[in-house]
Amino acid sequence: MKKLVFFLLTATLLCSCGPKRFYEAITPVNPKGWHLDSLLTFQVDITDSLQYYDFYLYVRNNTDYGMQNFYVFFTTEFPNGYKAQDTLGFVLCDKYGHWTGKGHGYLKENQFLFKPKVRFARCGTYTFTVQQAMREEQLQGITDFGLALYEVK
Repeated sequence: MKKLVFFLLTATLLCSCGPKRFYEAITPVNPKGWHLDSLLTFQVDITDSLQYYDFYLYVRNNTDYGMQNFYVFFTTEFPNGYKAQDTLGFVLCDKYGHWTGKGHGYLKENQFLFKPKVRFARCGTYTFTVQQAMREEQLQGITDFGLALYEVK
């Protein structure tokens, strides 16, 4: 229930002001842990190849997460079938043990600007796939992962 309230509050704040959101999706991770082989997939239909976007990634974790950093393999599949993969790192906790994310209680949310003012060269469906890269078979503490595109004027 707390997770739902937190999500609704965050969604309300994001919708109330600021740039126009083109796409946003946040996917919950298995409560038993994010398995090393589990993939999260997001599909975005791009209809305007001239539009610029700010590309954000969201990471939600609980305070049971036992590490300072979080790494993922991030694969982009373009409409023409070409694939590109990045390894991304996120700092979720500083060296003193203070969480970097916003939130009350045990749930923290971080919003990271992945690519500012990016333009997709081709119209069509882009598929983004995310796999945890922490070398733990069943990673505990990451609760949700998401991405968002905001139109840049």
